[in-house]
Amino acid sequence: MIQRLLEVGVVKFGDFVLSSGLKSPFYIDLRAVLGHPDLFQWVVSQYLSTLSKLEYDVILGVATGGIPYASVLGYLLQRPFGYVRPEAKGHGAGRQIEGAEVAGKRAVVVDDVLTTGKSVLGAISAVGEAGGRVTAVVVFLDREQCGAEAVRRAGAGVYSVYKMRELLEALRPHIGEGQYRSAVEYLSQWRC
Repeated sequence: MIQRLLEVGVVKFGDFVLSSGLKSPFYIDLRAVLGHPDLFQWVVSQYLSTLSKLEYDVILGVATGGIPYASVLGYLLQRPFGYVRPEAKGHGAGRQIEGAEVAGKRAVVVDDVLTTGKSVLGAISAVGEAGGRVTAVVVFLDREQCGAEAVRRAGAGVYSVYKMRELLEALRPHIGEGQYRSAVEYLSQWRC
């Protein structure tokens, strides 16, 4: 299935600007998985395997990349689930967290990709302000760009299905040595 990530455009190589503002020679677009049921099922199974080792009361997706995964995981595991917006709505109930109530609960936050940790840290803060506690963050891919360290400093465990170097190694036979080396060299600049 790893090669399928490349085939369907989940993993791309080139010149990209990430939502964090960082430039990168590769881009991970896990949203592309949604259009491929076989791949989506495999990704969900990877999340399930990771979640099976954790204790929590509520599953929360980070808007927007974590929402589809948190929703399916909550349904499959029969756990309350919801999602966390980057900020509270300016209308309606004005909530930042939708779905499951988090007050007094242990939450696991689900996102697709972890880079600097900014969006996940925002979710951790929102859950804390709502009276809950994030005990773990589960992502499909840790880009290994200091996000995991930032999340740990905020008091939550970090669990990833893959780390970027592992994914690159698995894709190495399919991407060519030049792209592989460029990506590894890029990652080597990150000292957390």
